[in-house]
Amino acid sequence: MNRAALLIPHFNNPGGLIASLASIGASETIDVVVVDDGSTRARIDEAACRAALRAQGELRFLYLPQNVGIEHALNTGLQHIVDAGYEFAARLDCDDLAMPERFAKQIAYLDDHPDVMLLGSAVTFFDASGDRFTIRQPQGHDEIVRQMHDDNAFTHPAVMFRISAVREIGLYPTDCHAAEDFAYFWRFVARYRTANLAEVLTRSEYNDAGISMSKRRVQQAARLRLLWRHFDWTPRSALKMAKAMTSLILPLAAARTIKRIIGRKNWS
Repeated sequence: MNRAALLIPHFNNPGGLIASLASIGASETIDVVVVDDGSTRARIDEAACRAALRAQGELRFLYLPQNVGIEHALNTGLQHIVDAGYEFAARLDCDDLAMPERFAKQIAYLDDHPDVMLLGSAVTFFDASGDRFTIRQPQGHDEIVRQMHDDNAFTHPAVMFRISAVREIGLYPTDCHAAEDFAYFWRFVARYRTANLAEVLTRSEYNDAGISMSKRRVQQAARLRLLWRHFDWTPRSALKMAKAMTSLILPLAAARTIKRIIGRKNWS
């Protein structure tokens, strides 16, 4: 067993799963836990997955009997990782790609910074036309705290976190549908030191079928609730609440137009 396990939820996307597994470099020492969330239309080809994975580690499949949602699939896999005794858990979604030595670099950083419990990185988003844009999240903990009052300061498929923290704060919350990562990372930020690496360590697929797009209003409503939960009664926090409420009300086309005009990082 390696020190780290990579958690990948799967739902009706075996081709994307194979692409994600194939992106992990042969020098990486990491085990992989795939949780199938009740796929019926497109099932996992385990033999093809094992052939695609070149990393030095084990590949395990967990199957849920029916589709229950990503937060429950994540918790099934994360609980397995906790019970197995791993030191670190990392994340990746189907179709997302790990850059060379991503996991080795994150483990090395966490080894050098034992007080950091959650670590992300910059992420480049791509679609069929190629790379679209890069999100560079704040690197230092104080900047991360400020960003969390606006929007998620971590890109979910790029994170790695310590299992020792999971044993204290628990699994992903299940009351923030489509924003379970934002809610979970708030638990880390509120209790521990966190960080992001400046380097792009993950390439993430950008499409309208993803959770952030297909469940945009549900996600925005959950985000608004989280911002209110962590409201600190400052003018800045009030401004961010107003912006989140505007995002909830605006149609997707209008929100995209604003992002193009003023910059994606200035309007979440």
